This record gives sequence, C-alpha cells and structure tokens, in this order.
Amino acid sequence: MAKLELKHSKKDAGFSLIEVVITIGILMSLTIAVASMLRAGFDVKAGLSQKSKVSHRLSVAMQRVANDIQHTFFVSTKSTYKNGIGRQMKTMFKIDKVGSKGDKLLLTTKTNIPMIAGRYESDLTFVSYQLQDAKDVPGRTHLYRGSYPYIPADLKEEPPTRILARNIKNITLEPWTGERWSKDYWDTGRGDTRNLLPKMVRITIEAWAEDREVDDPRGEVIDQQTETLSTVIFLNDSWEYTEMKEPDKTIKWGSM
Repeated sequence: MAKLELKHSKKDAGFSLIEVVITIGILMSLTIAVASMLRAGFDVKAGLSQKSKVSHRLSVAMQRVANDIQHTFFVSTKSTYKNGIGRQMKTMFKIDKVGSKGDKLLLTTKTNIPMIAGRYESDLTFVSYQLQDAKDVPGRTHLYRGSYPYIPADLKEEPPTRILARNIKNITLEPWTGERWSKDYWDTGRGDTRNLLPKMVRITIEAWAEDREVDDPRGEVIDQQTETLSTVIFLNDSWEYTEMKEPDKTIKWGSM
C-alpha cells in the first residue's frame, strides 16, 4: 500500500513569536497615536469652548454697562428750566474707586425695561455696578448690577443687585476730562466734577480665562490667566454741559 507523504510549504507555516510581538507592538503604537490625537482634539475643543464662554461673558457684561452709560442723563442743579424754581431733581453719574474691588458705578439712565410685557413704566432708572466676592468660589469676584424701575427720592439707597457676569476680576471706568482719561473718581454731586458729565467713558472689563471650582488644585495658576475687553462710549446727553477742559485736537483715537 502506497504511503501518503504530506509536504508543508513555507506558506502553510504559522506566525513566529517574533512576528506576533512585532505585530502587537505596531498595533499598540497605532492605538496610542490615535488616542493621543483624540485627546488633543478633545482638549482643543474644550479650550475653544472655555474661550467662547469667557468671550460671551465679557461681551454680555460690556454691552449692558455700555448701554447704561450711553443713555445716562443728568440734570444740573443750576438748570432752572428743567428743575423749576426751588426743585432739585435727583439724578447722578458717579464713579467710585474702591481699590482691589474695581470701580463702582452709580448712575441715572434711560434703559429701564418693564418686567411684565405691556405694563406702563417710565424708561428712567437708577442703576449700580460693582464687584462682589463670589460666595461659591473663594478668592473670586462676580460683577453685580442693581436697578430700580424708577428714580427713587433718595439716591443714597442703592438698588438691590443680582449677578450680571461671573468670574469678573476687574472693571475700570475712565472718564474723559477734555485732555486725558482720568483714573480719579467722578461725581456730579461734588468736587471739580459737580454738575458735569464727561463726554466719553472708556470701559475695560477683565475676566478670568478659566472657571475654577472650590478647592481646585490649579487655583493660583489659572487665577493668573485673564481676558480683557475695552471700548469707548460717548454719552448722548453730555452735549449741553461744558467740559472741564477743551479736547486735545491731536488725540490719536486708534491708540485707545
């Protein structure tokens, strides 16, 4: 009986141990590379999302502050035409310098919007802006806005406030004196600025670039990273008041 002989070619042979190890190494390298690319993509997306959030926060705060300042109004105590005889209309434009808490703003303006649609209310309102310590994240501050739906009889009583923008580090208000941007206070009720409105106000708002939760180990690091937004606002109702000094005709608007 004839014997059958089985011959194995090299093509029929299995993978050697070295080939298996090399293949696994290549697969692991590809896996790590893909994972790194995905992680980088997620980091970029998260970074853009955070930056977009901060930009939106700054934009909302700036738009609200700028709108109130642009429509502020002040009736001079010397104006008998507007006040009548023996009557002192209560109006105000006041910038207080409060150090590390940024600038504080109190003003009468024409931006009141009724809370209930169709309800009759005057557009006149008394508004305040100030930074207050964040209760949820120690070491941080939020920007608060307060308002009355009318002009109160006594402007010494500040309106109730609510958060306008979170994680705002600083707000700076610099009125134009006629020849420079002033870093001093402005008060229509006293001092050199009594009965005067500035022609312009430069607003700068600074916000932390990243949000921080309580006990975040990155605290000091991310607290050093900030984003700023700045603009110049013209006051519509300041035209009838004489400036403190005549404007500098050589002012370079592009450098503001």
